[in-house]
Amino acid sequence: MAGPLEGIRIVDLSVALTGPLATGMLVDQGAECVKVEQAPIGDVVRWLGPSVGGISAMFQAANRGKRSVVLDLRQDEGRAILMDLVAEADVVVQNFRPGVAERLGVTYADVTAVCPDVVYADLTGFGPDGPYSHRRVYDTVIQGHSGLAASQTGTGDEQPKFLKHLVCDKVTAYTACQAITAALFARQRGAGGQHLELSMLDASIAYLFVDGADHEVMLDGHHAGPQSVAANNTPFAFDGGFAAIAVPGDTEFHGLTRALGVDSSDPDLATVPDRTRNREKTQAIHRQVRDSATRMSIAEGEARLEENQVPFGIVRAVHEVPDDPQVVHNEVLSEFEHPAAGRIRHHRPPARFHGTPIDFDDPCAPTLGQHTDEVVAETGRGDRIAELREAGVVG
Repeated sequence: MAGPLEGIRIVDLSVALTGPLATGMLVDQGAECVKVEQAPIGDVVRWLGPSVGGISAMFQAANRGKRSVVLDLRQDEGRAILMDLVAEADVVVQNFRPGVAERLGVTYADVTAVCPDVVYADLTGFGPDGPYSHRRVYDTVIQGHSGLAASQTGTGDEQPKFLKHLVCDKVTAYTACQAITAALFARQRGAGGQHLELSMLDASIAYLFVDGADHEVMLDGHHAGPQSVAANNTPFAFDGGFAAIAVPGDTEFHGLTRALGVDSSDPDLATVPDRTRNREKTQAIHRQVRDSATRMSIAEGEARLEENQVPFGIVRAVHEVPDDPQVVHNEVLSEFEHPAAGRIRHHRPPARFHGTPIDFDDPCAPTLGQHTDEVVAETGRGDRIAELREAGVVG
């Protein structure tokens, strides 16, 4: 696979979503990745949600283009095969609970004994130590603990809400991907390999605190308002549909009132500071705007919002997204035939690299152990595969 990371080799020991998605994004950018799985079912995500032939939607998205090898790391020979793979690797990623890497003999110290310049990403739920480090962790646990779930409440609604996707897994994956790339860049400049530690809790708090924890950042600020400037964002209801509208500035605010036929010429509403000082008048205008929207068709609303240069988007159902004109124009999605899972629609890597363009050699996520024989043969054990399989070392 071509791309900016062509030639980078990854050994991925991680499961679920955080680690596999992090390495998957690196593969999307040209890296090679061997995914080490355990018999008999492999990565549990293979079986979550709609799954055909051991390939689920989530597994396909996070693991496309990787090679799957089944190794029993509890056996000395399985660990020896792994270390032969690690010896040729640039990056090793694991998301075991604290203590598991020690039991399996795949800690940073173990890995650097055979590959001193490796970038070793150690991903955990709460951290490598501390009062919660021993707990089993999945996305919803961290949504609760980081403040994300509580931040979804609003006026008159104090019930925490989970975002209906694995946001903490994905945020941590994106953070890990960037950190690994930064470590590779540092290595190229002579810093050598290094041990990266990243917890889902830390990544998710950093994600929230950018814009969702104003009072906890500005400790001497005015705390009467909400924690986030986005706290009061709700869809605008039109006749026949909904629109997402953002009017943080003066041009946008007055463009919205013009589009919806509401008079905002009162000097008390002229600027953001004016509207902040005169909240009751501002809220009254917003109520008028929303009421006007309900009497306007979604098609007319779209035309009038665009005419007045109001930042907006029509709220799409997920099944409508593939046919959206801009999505089609951007060529975000395409389809291919997976030999085990059938027809697959997937997204292209979102960043376009014009100097080092990405070219998918194989867009398929691997079936369990699909590449065991070829990967094991690459370690010089091609004549022993049947013996190793009989002993349960490989699968």
